[in-house]
Amino acid sequence: MKHLDKDEQAIYDLLPKGIDRPRPLKELVKLTGWNSRKVRGTINRLIVIHHQPIGAKYEHPNNGYFIITNDTERAIALAPLTSQINKITQRAQVISNAQLESEE
Repeated sequence: MKHLDKDEQAIYDLLPKGIDRPRPLKELVKLTGWNSRKVRGTINRLIVIHHQPIGAKYEHPNNGYFIITNDTERAIALAPLTSQINKITQRAQVISNAQLESEE
C-alpha cells in the first residue's frame, strides 16, 4: 500500500473490517469533524489511488462503510455500484438519442 496521508490514515483507521458493523457516513463526519464531502472524497482516494477494498452497505439501519474481507462482502458492495452504472448508462443513452426541439 502506498503511503497514506494523515487524512487517509485517519479514515482508514475508523473503518471496521467486515460488513457486520459498517460505520455510517454521519458517524465518520462526527468522529473526524470533517464535512461529508471530505469524508467521501477521502474514501474515494483510498479506493482509487491506494486500491483499498472499501465497500458500502446502503440498507438501513445497518448502513455504512467497511473494509471488504471476503468475496461475499465484495458482492454485496458491488451490487449497488453495478446497478448505478446501469441506470446512468441508460440515462446517457436516452439523452444521446433524444430528439431535440431545434432538430424538428
